Amino acid sequence: MNILFFYRVYPNYGGVEVVTSVLAKRFVADGHNVTIASLEQPHPELKEQVIDGVELIALHHPILAKDNVERLHQVVIDKKIDIIVNQWGLPFKTTMLCNRAIKGTSCQLVSVLHGSPYTSKVLLEAKAKYTKSSGLAKLVNRTKYEVIDKTIRWSIRYNVAHNKRYILLSPGFIDPLVKYAHLKSRKNITAIGNPITIDVKDELVDIEHKKKQLLYVGRMDLTNKNVNRIVETWEMLWKKYPDWELVLVGDGSDKDKLVKYVEEKQIGNVRFEGFQKDPPIKYYVDASIFLLTSDLEGFGLVVIESMSYGMVPIVYGSYEAIYDIIEEGKSGFITPMPFSHQQLADKIEYLINHEDVRIRMAYQAKERARLFDLDSIIKKWYSLFDEVLNGK
Repeated sequence: MNILFFYRVYPNYGGVEVVTSVLAKRFVADGHNVTIASLEQPHPELKEQVIDGVELIALHHPILAKDNVERLHQVVIDKKIDIIVNQWGLPFKTTMLCNRAIKGTSCQLVSVLHGSPYTSKVLLEAKAKYTKSSGLAKLVNRTKYEVIDKTIRWSIRYNVAHNKRYILLSPGFIDPLVKYAHLKSRKNITAIGNPITIDVKDELVDIEHKKKQLLYVGRMDLTNKNVNRIVETWEMLWKKYPDWELVLVGDGSDKDKLVKYVEEKQIGNVRFEGFQKDPPIKYYVDASIFLLTSDLEGFGLVVIESMSYGMVPIVYGSYEAIYDIIEEGKSGFITPMPFSHQQLADKIEYLINHEDVRIRMAYQAKERARLFDLDSIIKKWYSLFDEVLNGK
């Protein structure tokens, strides 16, 4: 089988890029031919995303440029591409580009929505802007928000209608997508979760002797990652549990604000570790409790990564996929909407004060994470390919 992945940015640091690399390597190892095309190539030095036998095709903006269509079409013909996996499945223009490129060939197109089915960062930012404004500015900003919202709904409808399969990251996303985009049919909508993208080294995991650490891994972002919620909750607890610490791994536009807040409030036992080029395995090995309080998540790879290393996750239930990942009260905790600092603090305290429960849940979390190992996810991809290429 000849497979082509298309994405906006590659090679690059990011969840979708890493997932694409992991899938591509596995497909190649299984004897298939893989090509990756992208519009932006900001980090060619990322050697782990330069895969033996995988050619990288450089396209450019604007998406529907004539030479993009012509080049991608020639690649489809020359490499006898059987299927394109469009990893940037929200903008309708990506579906248009791929469909124009495969016109006149037997190649099939599927697209993946790597995010929530009813919101996005651009939508959250637009809503926040009009909510905080007043007068004429409020009216203008609300109109902009409504235009963005309607465009996204239309784009989803277009993509569902013009792909052989439209793939979400969780079965729990299907109903919300149908409702949000006012879809009349769901027959070509399906779900495949992301695989664990890091090496799980069982020999490093010692659940019963983990450090007294709370961990966050991800972008330092107050718009949708809402890392401030974690820091503010720890502010409520740190004096009560001086032998525990909060470790924050990652970088982003709001990191300085968080550091300043910790300094001004004199919050103890907080450690900012910054951006990590390598997978944060050493932090997963050490820490006991994983925290995620995002308003916007598509899947949350860091959650299953942490679970695979025997951490107990406490995650804000702002997105449906988390209910497929965590069994509430068994392999982790999901705090309900709307967000409450007190509810998060209560769950943290419960795990701190009940070591036996924490250890038991850690073992269950590690076992639960196996549902998302690469072997399990690859089987779903091959089943989908079989259906699409054989007209099922």
